[in-house]
Parts: sequence; C-alpha cells; structure tokens
Amino acid sequence: MTRLRISERTIEHVLKRHRDWVEMLGLRSREEIKRFLLRVISRPDEVHEDRVRRDVKYLLLKLNGKFLCVVVVGDDVVTAYLINQAKYLKYKVRRWV
Repeated sequence: MTRLRISERTIEHVLKRHRDWVEMLGLRSREEIKRFLLRVISRPDEVHEDRVRRDVKYLLLKLNGKFLCVVVVGDDVVTAYLINQAKYLKYKVRRWV
C-alpha cells in the first residue's frame, strides 16, 4: 500500500463524530490519535475493498470484541469508527468485496 495521508481535518472529524474509540483507548492528543491510526494502516487485521468504488478501502483492527474500521479513499484516511460483529457481517455481505 502506498503512503497514506492523515490530515488534521480527519483527526478533527474523528474527535467530533467518533470520539468513542479514542476515549476507549485512552488517547489524549491529536498526535496520539494520528500515531495510532498510522499503526492500524501499517498492520491492519483485515483489508477490504468497496464493492462499488475501487478507490475505497476499509482497514480493520480487532478491538475488544469490536472492529476499528479505518476508511481510506485513494491515498487519504477519511475517517475511523467502531463497528460491532453484526455490522461487520452486514458490511461483509453488502459493502465489501
């Protein structure tokens, strides 16, 4: 995989909309969030492509019975959010290749 970018806008989005996993992991700063995301994208547990858009990838890391789903469009990380097992199975059938 090419070098992926994580913008300040993405970090802001995660803090605003998906703070649950940040707090669950005890991440305290924007830099800690960025470092954690860099670890996920360098060593994900699973990688899936979008069924419709080939430039979209989903990098998953197993966390406490859930999955952290990092969404990449092209070379940019755009968001990261938690999904449970039911959502994982739904995405596997309907969204991912």
